[in-house]
Formats: sequence, structure tokens, C-alpha cells
Amino acid sequence: MARGHSEKFRRTIAASARKRTETSGVLRGDKALIYEGELETMARFVTDYPSIETGGDLFGFWTHTGSPMIEYVLGPGETAEHDDAAFYQESSFLKSAGGILRDLHGLQHVGTWHSHHRLLLTEPSKGDSSTMQRALDKNGFNAWLLTICNFADKSDRVEMRGYLYGAQGGGEHQQLTWLILPGSSPVRTAMEAVKGFPRSEPRTLASTYEAIPSTTFALVAAAPQTASPTFPSSSFMATPEGRGELYRLSQELSALERDVEILQREDGRVSLSFHRDGYAFEVVFPHSYPVVKPVVECRPVDIPAGQEESWKTPRTLFVAMDRGDDVVTHIEELVTTFLVNREHTGSDAPRDRVG
Repeated sequence: MARGHSEKFRRTIAASARKRTETSGVLRGDKALIYEGELETMARFVTDYPSIETGGDLFGFWTHTGSPMIEYVLGPGETAEHDDAAFYQESSFLKSAGGILRDLHGLQHVGTWHSHHRLLLTEPSKGDSSTMQRALDKNGFNAWLLTICNFADKSDRVEMRGYLYGAQGGGEHQQLTWLILPGSSPVRTAMEAVKGFPRSEPRTLASTYEAIPSTTFALVAAAPQTASPTFPSSSFMATPEGRGELYRLSQELSALERDVEILQREDGRVSLSFHRDGYAFEVVFPHSYPVVKPVVECRPVDIPAGQEESWKTPRTLFVAMDRGDDVVTHIEELVTTFLVNREHTGSDAPRDRVG
């Protein structure tokens, strides 16, 4: 049987989510992050029902900038109701699948999706908006993502558009830009081996689709930069590949954290810097990167009185992983674990390295 995250990590994420709900309800992102494999799965479900509505649910988490990150697209249950202009999910199927996704991977129910097949309605209907707003307000959620799927005019290509609703928003919604991550969701891959998971698989083997509007980290990273650090000619960061990697990591981290900056230290090392919950974090890249791995350092933004000496050297949280690993996800897990542990211990004094 496949294993999910550790119990300690699930408690960490749950505590972080509670704190985020209490403090960041006004945040609103302008993007929805999703793996291309999950988009294709959604399109295949839509193609299963070319002339009636179908739908399902979206599981993932909310970034610190208020954007939904979709890790798993759930399709319709076996007894879900499909009509010309309505879809009703099977409640027991949703409850069972959602509970397992939460317990194994700490995922939250972040939204729903349904098709308008060939109704020529690319936006939420008034009924859709009323339903979304009632669900938000009844459950005390800060935000909710609704994805509308359509067949393109005179085509079998499935189009997906995402709309974000906010608490007490009166049904108002904002269309988001899809930020598409390459490949398959690691959660879907892991769930394939989980016995007892009430999975729903589309019958259609392949489907063409388009997420509207959309972008990728590669396109964002290729945007012109107004200022660039300088590096020794022998540095990997001085090469086009190295600069591209630095900006890609910067943009990936910016999707999850606010005000990410690229900084260069006096000794020439470059870092990605951001603040969260009163701490400054820096992902520091050594001169010999990628042979030598980067590290994550942190210190309080305002050092408590009496601790100046102990914080002269920042705390090293972790020696980061190899190139090709999901560096940003590991950074987020590490920072969240540190902050929750710090909150539980009630101490700002440096402790042994984590990781």
C-alpha cells in the first residue's frame, strides 16, 4: 500500500491551514496552479458526457498568495446525476474520497468543476454563482474555485475556465489564469496504489483540451528582467541555463510566497528571499552550485532583546535537495514545519538544524 505524508507533517499542514484561515482571508490570487495531467483527466471526463452535464471536485491547497493549487481532480461518482443543464455529485463518494485525500496527503477541498457541454455558456450561470456563494458562506470558507468546461464551437476540444469566489462576495467572481505545471500530479500517482480509494476513472482514453487563459513557469521566467545579479564567469549562474533556473525557481516560489526577491550578497552568492510570520528566509546558492547544494537560512525580522548574539549567524534549516527535485515544495514544507514548531515551543531562540 502506498504511504502518504507522515502524521507529524499532516499535523503541521493542518495547523498552518488553521492559522492561514484566521489571518489571510482577504488574500486573493490571480492564478490557479494545476498539473497538465489533471487538466487532461478533467477533459476526458467531460468527453465521456458530450451532450449532458458532468462534473466533480477539486482537491489541493491554498498558497500564501491566495491561489488554489490543484493536486487531484475527482470525477463523478457512480450514482451522480447528469442532466442537460445540471449535475449533482454523489455525496457519499465525495465524502469518502475527500476523507482519504485529506488523511493521506493533507489535501483540502478547494473547489468544484462541471461541464456546460455545448450550451455556449463559458461563464458560471446565475444558479452556479448562487450555489457557490451559499456553499462558501455556509461552510465559512474564505474562497472557492469553480471550473467551467465547454466544448469549443464545432469541435471536440474541451475548454476549461476557472473562477474564484470570495466569502460574503454576493456571487461576484474573478476569472483566474491557469498556471500549468508539467507532467502528472504526484498525488494521483501515489493514489493509484491505495487500496479502498473510491477512484473514478474516465472511460475516454484521450481528449484534446485548452485551459483559458493559461501560462507556464517557463514563459513567466522568460519575461524580461529589469535587474540582474552578476556572477564570476566560471559560475553556473553566469550561464543562460543557470539564470533560467534561478528565475524559474523565483517564479515558482512567488506563486506560493509574497514579495520574493533575488538578492546578491557581498561575497557574490545569490539567494531567493521572502518573509513570513515575522521571519526572513533565504534560499542561498553557493558559488559552486549545482555541485554544492543550496541551503535555507532564517532569522527573525526583529531579533528579540537579549538574543542578538545568538542570531549573529542565521539558522540553517536544511541542505536542499538535488536539481530536478521539487525544490520549492520541499522549501514550503520546511518553512511551514519550522514556523509551526516555533509556535508550539513559544521560543525564538535558535535550535538544532531541521531536516
